[in-house]
Amino acid sequence: MLKNAPIRWKLFLTVLALAVPALILVGILSYLGGKTAVEETTLAHLTSVRAGKANQIEQYFEQIRSLARTFAKDRMIVDAMADFDDAHQALFDLELTREQRDALVAYYDEVYLPRLEDHTDTTLDPAAYLPADDGDLYLQHRYIVANPNALGEKDLLDDAGDGSLYSEVHSMIHPVLRDFVHEFGFHDLLLVSGSGHIVYTVSKEVDLGTNLLDGPYQDSNLATVFQEAQQGALGDRVSLVDFAPYEPSFGEPASFIAAPIVDGAWLLGVLVFQMPVGEIDRVMTSDRNWQIDGLGESGESYLVAPDIRMRSNSRVILEDP
Repeated sequence: MLKNAPIRWKLFLTVLALAVPALILVGILSYLGGKTAVEETTLAHLTSVRAGKANQIEQYFEQIRSLARTFAKDRMIVDAMADFDDAHQALFDLELTREQRDALVAYYDEVYLPRLEDHTDTTLDPAAYLPADDGDLYLQHRYIVANPNALGEKDLLDDAGDGSLYSEVHSMIHPVLRDFVHEFGFHDLLLVSGSGHIVYTVSKEVDLGTNLLDGPYQDSNLATVFQEAQQGALGDRVSLVDFAPYEPSFGEPASFIAAPIVDGAWLLGVLVFQMPVGEIDRVMTSDRNWQIDGLGESGESYLVAPDIRMRSNSRVILEDP
């Protein structure tokens, strides 16, 4: 039939036969070009988000380093370190009653260790965690066990009401340091004497009164950062240790930044900030506003350390624990 068709139909079908493959080819090339452009744009955006988050994290830690360095030199902290150290020594003149000792052991048996065991899947012995000296046991009893505030709110107690020198010092400085910790979003602030004793904490966890050189937490990352800060005292060094499970915080991951407290040529102790992973999450997620970073309904950015483990939580976990 085509052989007998008019010339114009033959010409039309010939042009059509040449045009359709060309149009298909143009369409394919346009699709591939558009896809590549979208991929390049998306990759450029994600690279920008990555660079921005990296810069924010670096700035955050640098600000904390600067804050620790400056705060450790403040006269209030220098005096507080000396006063708490003296007051802690005075506790050893006090006698711990049998009832107080039993109450402290019961707290470890019924409150602290069961929650810690949930994180470790092991059965723990209270004797391995209790401070060795009566003065430290007395301190934990007064500010943790006999503290009327709920677990997680032990920092609300300003004065244990026992008339001790420690409580006198604590009632003056604790409200200021508690406000400081809340303002900057730290989990805790600790003062550690040169001998390794944790003589003060804001949060009043069971590391209070323990010794970081020979006590139950001598192998913790807190003990590591304390010793590093001591060794770097002459060089005005601020030490940072990576996140690791921290037993006094019921095994939750914690990172610590420490700065030496020096009075003239004397090293009085070490100031430590305990940082929970929540602050890192806040930076990495823009306070859970992923859309602000252009990450849509499912995009996310998270922090990964050299050990290939995450140092911030995934969006999936945060949105649906």
